Amino acid sequence: MFSFVMEIEGVDFLESLKILADKAGVVIEKIDKKQQNERLRLLGLLDDAVIFYETELRKNTDVVAYLKKRGMKGETAKYFNIGFAPAGWRNLHDYLKGKGYSELEMEKAGMIVKSIKAQAGYYDRFRSRIMFPIFNASGEVVGFSGRIFGEEGADSGGKYINSPQTILYDKSKVLYGFNKAKEEIRKKDVCVAVEGQMDVVMSHQAGVANAVAVSGTALTADHLKLIKRLTDKIIMAFDKDEAGVRASGKGIDMALADGFDVKIAVSPSGKDPADAVLDDPESWVKAVGESKNVIEFYMGLFDDRKDVERKILPYIAVLPSEMDKAVWVKKIGDKLKIREDSVWDELKKIKPMSKNTNAGKDEKINGAKPKETRLEFIQNRLLGLALWKKDTEDSDLKAVIDEFFKTKKEEADARSEEEKNRLMFEAELFFSDGVSLKGEFLKIKKEIEKEEIKVEQEIISLKIKELEMKKNDNEDIRREFEKYLEHFNILNKKLNDISFL
Repeated sequence: MFSFVMEIEGVDFLESLKILADKAGVVIEKIDKKQQNERLRLLGLLDDAVIFYETELRKNTDVVAYLKKRGMKGETAKYFNIGFAPAGWRNLHDYLKGKGYSELEMEKAGMIVKSIKAQAGYYDRFRSRIMFPIFNASGEVVGFSGRIFGEEGADSGGKYINSPQTILYDKSKVLYGFNKAKEEIRKKDVCVAVEGQMDVVMSHQAGVANAVAVSGTALTADHLKLIKRLTDKIIMAFDKDEAGVRASGKGIDMALADGFDVKIAVSPSGKDPADAVLDDPESWVKAVGESKNVIEFYMGLFDDRKDVERKILPYIAVLPSEMDKAVWVKKIGDKLKIREDSVWDELKKIKPMSKNTNAGKDEKINGAKPKETRLEFIQNRLLGLALWKKDTEDSDLKAVIDEFFKTKKEEADARSEEEKNRLMFEAELFFSDGVSLKGEFLKIKKEIEKEEIKVEQEIISLKIKELEMKKNDNEDIRREFEKYLEHFNILNKKLNDISFL
C-alpha cells in the first residue's frame, strides 16, 4: 500500500504514511520540523509563505479593490488561498527567517534569489504581485504564480512569473486548480483546460468547477496522464473563434493521440474565461456546455481544401481509432465534394506523432507492460470496486456486486493477490464517501458495454474498409460487405440505445 501511494502520488514514505493515516482515521503524533526530511521541511516553508501572502492581501485595500473589480468574491480568494507579495526586496525573506528557515531552504523552495552582487545577499523572487499558490494533486503547496500589480511589480519580470523548478515543483507535472477540480472532473467526466490562474479561479466561481490550467508551459504528456486518472474527455478553452487560435495545437495532438475526446469551448465575445465570467457568468457556463468536437470546430472554420489539409487532417491522423478516422474522412469528402479515396490518400502522407513518446521510452527501458487500453482501464476500475465492497452491508450494492461475480469470478480469481490489493486500493482512493457506489458501479458497467461495442465496431470498420474497394468486382464480396455494414449499423443502434438509458 505504501509503495503504491509513493508511486502514484510521487511522494516519499513519510508523506504516504500521512495520506494513508488520514484515510484510515489514524492520528499520527506530530514530528518536530527539524526532524523531518528536506521535502517536508520545504512544504512547511511554503505553507508559511501562503499565510504571509494572505495576511498581506488583507492589509492592501488597493489589491482587494482590484480583485473585486475583476469580479472575484472574497470567499473565492480565500478558497484558493490567494495572497499578495508586497513591494520591497526582503519582506518574505525576513518573515521566513523569523520562522527559523535558512536562506538555503528559501532558495531551494524557489522563494528567494541570490543577487549577482555577493554583498547584496538574497532578495524575494515575488515582489508587488498577486500570489496564486500552486497545489499538487494531494493538496500540498509546491510553488506559486505571481501576477504583476502596480509599477513596482514591473521591475521583477513579466505579467506572470512562476516558481522555478524545485524538488517540490515541476511545472510539466502540476496543473493549477487540479486539487480543487478533481472531484468535479470525476463527477462530470470531463476536464476543462483554460490558460491562466484567473481563468481557473473565475470558472470555479461561476460553477465550472472542473477547470484547470497549466503554469508557464504547454500541456504535457504528464498533465494528460494526471487528467486521465479521472476522465478521457477534455474541453479546451479558446478566446477567439478563428483559425490560428494560439499555440494549443501540440496539446490537442497529444490528447487526441492518447485517446482523449477533445472539444473546444469558445469564450464569449472573444474574451478570456475570467473576463467572460465578469461580464456574465452564465455565458461562460453556456460556452462550456456548447463545446464542439475539435475536428468539427475546425471544419466549421475552413472551406478551402488547402486549409483542410493543413489544419484538419493532422488532427485526424493522430486519432487512435480507425473507425473515428473513417467518420471524419467521410465528412471531409462530403464538405469538399471530393471522393473519400482522395482524402485517405492525403491522410496517409501525414506521419502522426507517436502516442505518449516519453512513456514509450520508459517502458522499453524498464521492461514495463504496454499501456492498458480504455476498456481494460474501466474493467479494472469495476473489478476493483467489486473486490473492495464484496462484503458490504449495503444490500442494494451487494446485490449488483454478487450478480457481477456470477460471470466474473474466474477472471477475479485469476488475478494475483498483489494486483487485487492494488485494484481495491485504487477504488478506495477513487470513489469518495459521498457518492452512491451502486450508481457508480452501474455507470461503469454501462461504460464497459459501450466500450466493448466500440472495439467490435473498430474491427468491423476495418473489414468494411477492406471490402469496400472490392465490392464492385464480385457479387459475393458485395453481399459480405452489406452483411458487415448491417452488423455495424446494428451495433451503432445498440450503442445509441445504451447511451440514452
